[in-house]
Amino acid sequence: MRVPYTRSVFRLFSPERRMREDWDLRARRDARYYIDCGHAGTEESFWSSGAEDLESYVLRGIALDPSAEALEIGCGMGRLLRPLSERVARVTGVDISGEMIRRGQEALRDCANIRWLRTDGDLPDTPDASLDLVYSHIVFQHVPAKAAVARYFSEAARVLAGGGVFRFQVDGRPPRRLLGADTWHGVRYGAAEVRGELGPLGFDVVDLAGEGTQFLWVTARRRCEPGRRDAGAVRVLSREWDAAALDRLCDRLGVADRGRRDAVLAGAVPLRELADGLLERHRSASARDYVAAVYRALLAREPDADGLAHYAGEIERGIHRTNVLDCLLASAEFDATHRSAPADATRTSGRP
Repeated sequence: MRVPYTRSVFRLFSPERRMREDWDLRARRDARYYIDCGHAGTEESFWSSGAEDLESYVLRGIALDPSAEALEIGCGMGRLLRPLSERVARVTGVDISGEMIRRGQEALRDCANIRWLRTDGDLPDTPDASLDLVYSHIVFQHVPAKAAVARYFSEAARVLAGGGVFRFQVDGRPPRRLLGADTWHGVRYGAAEVRGELGPLGFDVVDLAGEGTQFLWVTARRRCEPGRRDAGAVRVLSREWDAAALDRLCDRLGVADRGRRDAVLAGAVPLRELADGLLERHRSASARDYVAAVYRALLAREPDADGLAHYAGEIERGIHRTNVLDCLLASAEFDATHRSAPADATRTSGRP
Protein backbone atom coordinates (compact mmCIF):
# COMPACT_ATOMS: atom_id res chain seq x y z
CA MET A 1 0.00 0.00 0.00
CA ARG A 2 1.30 3.44 -0.95
CA VAL A 3 2.31 5.61 2.02
CA PRO A 4 0.22 8.84 1.96
CA TYR A 5 1.72 12.27 2.60
CA THR A 6 0.11 15.66 2.91
CA ARG A 7 1.15 18.55 0.68
CA SER A 8 0.78 21.52 3.03
CA VAL A 9 3.36 24.29 2.58
CA PHE A 10 3.53 24.77 6.37
CA ARG A 11 4.64 21.16 6.95
CA LEU A 12 7.99 21.99 5.34
CA PHE A 13 8.95 24.13 8.33
CA SER A 14 7.71 22.07 11.30
CA PRO A 15 8.50 18.39 11.92
CA GLU A 16 5.64 18.25 14.42
CA ARG A 17 3.16 19.64 11.90
CA ARG A 18 4.42 17.28 9.21
CA MET A 19 3.97 14.33 11.57
CA ARG A 20 0.51 15.40 12.69
CA GLU A 21 -0.86 16.00 9.18
CA ASP A 22 0.61 12.82 7.71
CA TRP A 23 -0.48 10.55 10.56
CA ASP A 24 -3.96 12.06 10.66
CA LEU A 25 -4.18 11.24 6.97
CA ARG A 26 -2.90 7.68 7.47
CA ALA A 27 -5.35 7.16 10.31
CA ARG A 28 -8.23 8.13 8.04
CA ARG A 29 -6.94 5.98 5.15
CA ASP A 30 -6.26 2.77 7.10
CA ALA A 31 -5.25 3.22 10.74
CA ARG A 32 -4.64 -0.46 11.48
CA TYR A 33 -2.36 -0.90 8.46
CA TYR A 34 -0.13 2.05 9.22
CA ILE A 35 0.14 1.12 12.89
CA ASP A 36 1.07 -2.52 12.24
CA CYS A 37 0.80 -3.68 8.65
CA GLY A 38 1.70 -7.25 9.55
CA HIS A 39 -1.41 -7.74 11.72
CA ALA A 40 -3.86 -5.36 10.08
CA GLY A 41 -5.98 -7.92 8.25
CA THR A 42 -8.73 -8.21 10.85
CA GLU A 43 -9.80 -6.42 14.04
CA GLU A 44 -9.03 -9.58 16.01
CA SER A 45 -5.51 -10.04 14.66
CA PHE A 46 -4.73 -6.34 15.12
CA TRP A 47 -5.74 -6.16 18.78
CA SER A 48 -4.37 -9.58 19.75
CA SER A 49 -0.98 -8.60 18.28
CA GLY A 50 -0.80 -5.82 20.87
CA ALA A 51 -0.61 -8.29 23.75
CA GLU A 52 2.03 -10.31 21.88
CA ASP A 53 4.21 -7.28 21.11
CA LEU A 54 3.85 -5.90 24.63
CA GLU A 55 5.13 -9.15 26.13
CA SER A 56 7.72 -10.01 23.49
CA TYR A 57 9.27 -6.59 22.89
CA VAL A 58 8.20 -3.77 25.19
CA LEU A 59 8.33 -5.70 28.48
CA ARG A 60 11.01 -8.21 27.55
CA GLY A 61 13.42 -8.13 30.49
CA ILE A 62 11.19 -5.79 32.52
CA ALA A 63 8.95 -6.67 35.45
CA LEU A 64 6.09 -4.39 36.50
CA ASP A 65 4.17 -4.37 39.75
CA PRO A 66 0.38 -3.81 39.53
CA SER A 67 0.87 -0.39 41.17
CA ALA A 68 3.05 0.87 38.30
CA GLU A 69 2.20 3.96 36.25
CA ALA A 70 3.38 4.02 32.64
CA LEU A 71 3.28 6.16 29.49
CA GLU A 72 3.50 5.25 25.81
CA ILE A 73 4.96 7.66 23.26
CA GLY A 74 3.17 7.20 19.94
CA CYS A 75 0.24 5.14 21.20
CA GLY A 76 -1.81 5.21 18.00
CA MET A 77 -5.18 3.58 18.65
CA GLY A 78 -3.96 1.92 21.84
CA ARG A 79 -2.94 -1.48 20.48
CA LEU A 80 -0.40 -1.80 23.33
CA LEU A 81 -2.28 0.35 25.84
CA ARG A 82 -5.16 -2.09 26.17
CA PRO A 83 -3.15 -5.11 27.36
CA LEU A 84 -0.90 -2.93 29.53
CA SER A 85 -3.92 -1.34 31.21
CA GLU A 86 -4.80 -4.79 32.55
CA ARG A 87 -1.44 -5.02 34.32
CA VAL A 88 -0.80 -1.58 35.83
CA ALA A 89 -2.61 1.04 37.88
CA ARG A 90 -2.69 3.67 35.14
CA VAL A 91 -1.25 4.15 31.67
CA THR A 92 -1.13 7.30 29.56
CA GLY A 93 -1.02 7.23 25.78
CA VAL A 94 0.28 10.25 23.86
CA ASP A 95 0.21 10.63 20.10
CA ILE A 96 0.82 13.48 17.69
CA SER A 97 -2.24 12.48 15.65
CA GLY A 98 -5.54 13.67 17.03
CA GLU A 99 -7.30 11.30 14.63
CA MET A 100 -5.45 8.32 16.12
CA ILE A 101 -6.37 9.48 19.62
CA ARG A 102 -10.03 9.87 18.66
CA ARG A 103 -10.20 6.37 17.21
CA GLY A 104 -8.41 4.91 20.23
CA GLN A 105 -10.73 6.57 22.70
CA GLU A 106 -13.70 5.15 20.85
CA ALA A 107 -12.26 1.64 20.58
CA LEU A 108 -11.11 1.46 24.23
CA ARG A 109 -13.84 3.45 25.93
CA ASP A 110 -14.31 0.58 28.42
CA CYS A 111 -10.70 0.91 29.73
CA ALA A 112 -11.11 3.37 32.60
CA ASN A 113 -7.43 3.56 33.60
CA ILE A 114 -6.17 4.76 30.20
CA ARG A 115 -5.52 8.49 29.79
CA TRP A 116 -5.25 9.91 26.26
CA LEU A 117 -3.27 13.04 25.35
CA ARG A 118 -2.38 14.61 22.03
CA THR A 119 1.22 15.78 21.94
CA ASP A 120 3.23 18.32 19.95
CA GLY A 121 6.45 16.62 20.95
CA ASP A 122 6.24 16.88 24.73
CA LEU A 123 4.56 14.83 27.46
CA PRO A 124 1.79 17.22 28.50
CA ASP A 125 0.01 17.21 31.87
CA THR A 126 2.51 14.74 33.32
CA PRO A 127 4.26 15.81 36.55
CA ASP A 128 8.00 15.47 37.12
CA ALA A 129 9.21 12.12 38.54
CA SER A 130 5.68 10.68 38.43
CA LEU A 131 6.11 7.54 36.30
CA ASP A 132 7.73 4.13 36.59
CA LEU A 133 7.93 3.28 32.88
CA VAL A 134 8.02 5.25 29.62
CA TYR A 135 8.16 3.26 26.39
CA SER A 136 7.89 3.59 22.61
CA HIS A 137 7.56 0.89 19.95
CA ILE A 138 8.01 1.39 16.15
CA VAL A 139 7.48 5.17 16.49
CA PHE A 140 10.82 6.98 16.53
CA GLN A 141 11.73 5.22 13.27
CA HIS A 142 9.07 7.42 11.61
CA VAL A 143 10.13 10.78 13.11
CA PRO A 144 11.79 13.03 10.48
CA ALA A 145 14.03 15.12 12.79
CA LYS A 146 16.40 14.13 15.58
CA ALA A 147 15.57 17.32 17.46
CA ALA A 148 12.02 16.01 17.83
CA VAL A 149 13.24 12.66 19.16
CA ALA A 150 15.64 14.44 21.53
CA ARG A 151 12.71 16.35 22.96
CA TYR A 152 10.99 13.08 23.82
CA PHE A 153 14.22 11.81 25.41
CA SER A 154 14.36 14.93 27.57
CA GLU A 155 10.70 14.67 28.51
CA ALA A 156 11.12 11.00 29.49
CA ALA A 157 13.96 12.01 31.79
CA ARG A 158 11.71 14.63 33.36
CA VAL A 159 8.68 12.45 34.07
CA LEU A 160 10.43 9.28 35.22
CA ALA A 161 11.02 8.69 38.90
CA GLY A 162 14.51 7.74 40.07
CA GLY A 163 15.15 4.17 38.95
CA GLY A 164 12.33 4.40 36.41
CA VAL A 165 12.80 2.69 33.05
CA PHE A 166 12.79 4.15 29.53
CA ARG A 167 12.41 1.34 26.97
CA PHE A 168 12.27 2.33 23.31
CA GLN A 169 13.14 1.27 19.79
CA VAL A 170 14.90 3.30 17.11
CA ASP A 171 16.12 2.47 13.62
CA GLY A 172 19.72 1.46 14.20
CA ARG A 173 20.77 1.05 10.58
CA PRO A 174 23.31 3.38 8.92
CA PRO A 175 21.80 6.65 7.61
CA ARG A 176 20.27 6.59 4.15
CA ARG A 177 22.82 8.04 1.75
CA LEU A 178 20.68 9.67 -0.93
CA LEU A 179 17.30 10.28 0.65
CA GLY A 180 16.56 12.36 3.71
CA ALA A 181 14.19 11.47 6.51
CA ASP A 182 10.45 11.91 6.20
CA THR A 183 7.42 10.92 8.29
CA TRP A 184 7.63 7.28 7.20
CA HIS A 185 11.36 6.69 6.75
CA GLY A 186 12.55 8.60 9.79
CA VAL A 187 15.88 9.27 11.45
CA ARG A 188 18.42 6.58 12.33
CA TYR A 189 20.73 6.15 15.33
CA GLY A 190 23.92 4.34 16.19
CA ALA A 191 24.30 2.83 19.66
CA ALA A 192 27.03 5.29 20.65
CA GLU A 193 24.85 8.21 19.57
CA VAL A 194 21.95 6.99 21.74
CA ARG A 195 24.25 6.61 24.74
CA GLY A 196 25.66 10.07 24.13
CA GLU A 197 22.19 11.64 24.09
CA LEU A 198 20.80 9.81 27.12
CA GLY A 199 23.75 10.12 29.50
CA PRO A 200 23.60 13.91 30.05
CA LEU A 201 19.85 13.64 30.64
CA GLY A 202 20.35 11.46 33.70
CA PHE A 203 20.01 8.00 32.15
CA ASP A 204 22.22 4.92 32.39
CA VAL A 205 21.83 2.57 29.41
CA VAL A 206 21.52 -0.90 30.94
CA ASP A 207 20.79 -2.93 27.80
CA LEU A 208 21.07 -2.64 24.02
CA ALA A 209 19.78 -5.20 21.54
CA GLY A 210 19.59 -5.14 17.75
CA GLU A 211 22.52 -2.81 17.03
CA GLY A 212 22.87 -2.22 13.30
CA THR A 213 19.29 -3.33 12.56
CA GLN A 214 16.01 -1.53 12.08
CA PHE A 215 15.06 -2.63 15.59
CA LEU A 216 17.62 -1.21 18.00
CA TRP A 217 16.04 -1.64 21.44
CA VAL A 218 17.33 0.53 24.25
CA THR A 219 16.69 0.04 27.96
CA ALA A 220 17.74 3.04 30.05
CA ARG A 221 17.35 3.61 33.77
CA ARG A 222 16.73 7.06 35.25
CA ARG A 223 19.38 7.82 37.85
CA CYS A 224 18.28 8.37 41.42
CA GLU A 225 18.93 11.93 42.55
CA PRO A 226 18.37 13.92 45.74
CA GLY A 227 14.83 15.21 45.80
CA ARG A 228 13.58 12.87 43.03
CA ARG A 229 11.01 10.27 43.99
CA ASP A 230 12.21 6.68 43.58
CA ALA A 231 10.31 4.26 41.36
CA GLY A 232 9.30 1.19 43.32
CA ALA A 233 7.12 -0.65 40.84
CA VAL A 234 9.51 -1.62 38.02
CA ARG A 235 12.51 -3.93 37.81
CA VAL A 236 15.03 -4.63 35.09
CA LEU A 237 15.86 -8.31 34.67
CA SER A 238 19.43 -9.20 33.75
CA ARG A 239 19.95 -10.52 30.21
CA GLU A 240 23.29 -11.89 29.02
CA TRP A 241 24.46 -13.67 25.90
CA ASP A 242 24.45 -17.46 26.15
CA ALA A 243 28.02 -18.20 25.03
CA ALA A 244 27.26 -21.76 23.92
CA ALA A 245 24.24 -20.66 21.91
CA LEU A 246 26.32 -17.89 20.32
CA ASP A 247 28.96 -20.49 19.33
CA ARG A 248 26.30 -22.57 17.60
CA LEU A 249 24.96 -19.49 15.84
CA CYS A 250 28.44 -18.60 14.57
CA ASP A 251 28.80 -22.13 13.20
CA ARG A 252 25.50 -21.81 11.33
CA LEU A 253 26.55 -18.40 9.98
CA GLY A 254 29.92 -19.75 8.87
CA VAL A 255 31.87 -17.43 11.19
CA ALA A 256 35.05 -19.30 12.11
CA ASP A 257 36.90 -16.40 13.76
CA ARG A 258 36.47 -16.91 17.51
CA GLY A 259 37.71 -13.39 18.10
CA ARG A 260 34.60 -11.98 16.42
CA ARG A 261 32.36 -14.11 18.64
CA ASP A 262 34.24 -12.89 21.71
CA ALA A 263 33.86 -9.30 20.48
CA VAL A 264 30.07 -9.80 20.34
CA LEU A 265 30.10 -11.17 23.88
CA ALA A 266 32.07 -8.13 25.01
CA GLY A 267 29.71 -5.73 23.27
CA ALA A 268 32.44 -4.47 20.92
CA VAL A 269 30.88 -5.80 17.69
CA PRO A 270 27.15 -5.83 16.86
CA LEU A 271 25.79 -9.29 16.19
CA ARG A 272 24.27 -7.99 12.95
CA GLU A 273 27.75 -7.75 11.42
CA LEU A 274 28.19 -11.52 11.67
CA ALA A 275 25.21 -12.05 9.36
CA ASP A 276 26.63 -10.12 6.39
CA GLY A 277 28.14 -13.27 4.89
CA LEU A 278 24.76 -14.99 4.97
CA LEU A 279 23.25 -12.21 2.91
CA GLU A 280 26.04 -12.35 0.36
CA ARG A 281 25.88 -16.14 -0.03
CA HIS A 282 22.16 -16.04 -0.80
CA ARG A 283 21.92 -12.79 -2.75
CA SER A 284 20.94 -14.63 -5.95
CA ALA A 285 18.65 -17.18 -4.31
CA SER A 286 14.90 -17.02 -4.75
CA ALA A 287 12.96 -15.13 -2.11
CA ARG A 288 11.63 -18.33 -0.54
CA ASP A 289 15.03 -20.05 -0.52
CA TYR A 290 16.65 -16.99 1.03
CA VAL A 291 14.02 -16.72 3.79
CA ALA A 292 14.41 -20.42 4.57
CA ALA A 293 18.19 -20.01 4.81
CA VAL A 294 17.84 -17.09 7.25
CA TYR A 295 15.47 -19.07 9.45
CA ARG A 296 17.85 -22.02 9.53
CA ALA A 297 20.84 -19.82 10.35
CA LEU A 298 19.27 -17.55 12.97
CA LEU A 299 16.59 -19.72 14.55
CA ALA A 300 17.99 -23.19 13.78
CA ARG A 301 14.71 -24.37 12.27
CA GLU A 302 12.72 -24.42 9.09
CA PRO A 303 10.36 -21.47 8.57
CA ASP A 304 6.69 -21.91 9.38
CA ALA A 305 4.34 -21.50 6.43
CA ASP A 306 3.08 -18.08 7.52
CA GLY A 307 6.57 -16.69 8.12
CA LEU A 308 7.85 -18.00 4.81
CA ALA A 309 4.93 -16.53 2.89
CA HIS A 310 5.10 -13.17 4.70
CA TYR A 311 8.82 -12.49 4.27
CA ALA A 312 9.07 -13.92 0.76
CA GLY A 313 6.09 -11.75 -0.21
CA GLU A 314 7.80 -8.65 1.17
CA ILE A 315 10.95 -9.34 -0.85
CA GLU A 316 8.91 -9.90 -4.00
CA ARG A 317 7.19 -6.53 -3.38
CA GLY A 318 10.58 -4.80 -3.27
CA ILE A 319 11.44 -4.69 0.44
CA HIS A 320 15.17 -5.21 0.95
CA ARG A 321 16.36 -8.66 1.98
CA THR A 322 18.06 -7.27 5.06
CA ASN A 323 14.60 -6.75 6.57
CA VAL A 324 14.29 -10.50 7.20
CA LEU A 325 17.59 -10.51 9.09
CA ASP A 326 16.55 -7.50 11.17
CA CYS A 327 13.14 -8.92 12.06
CA LEU A 328 14.40 -12.36 13.08
CA LEU A 329 17.33 -10.93 15.05
CA ALA A 330 14.84 -8.75 16.94
CA SER A 331 12.35 -11.57 17.52
CA ALA A 332 11.39 -12.92 20.93
CA GLU A 333 12.30 -16.40 19.70
CA PHE A 334 15.85 -15.36 18.87
CA ASP A 335 16.23 -13.59 22.21
CA ALA A 336 14.91 -16.58 24.15
CA THR A 337 17.34 -18.98 22.49
CA HIS A 338 20.47 -16.82 22.51
CA ARG A 339 20.30 -14.75 25.69
CA SER A 340 20.09 -16.23 29.16
CA ALA A 341 16.75 -16.22 30.95
CA PRO A 342 16.32 -13.49 33.57
CA ALA A 343 18.15 -14.64 36.64
CA ASP A 344 18.04 -11.72 38.95
CA ALA A 345 15.20 -9.28 39.40
CA THR A 346 16.78 -6.27 41.08
CA ARG A 347 15.11 -3.00 41.95
CA THR A 348 16.00 -0.49 39.30
CA SER A 349 17.21 1.89 41.96
CA GLY A 350 20.02 -0.53 42.65
CA ARG A 351 19.07 -0.80 46.29
CA PRO A 352 18.68 -4.17 48.04
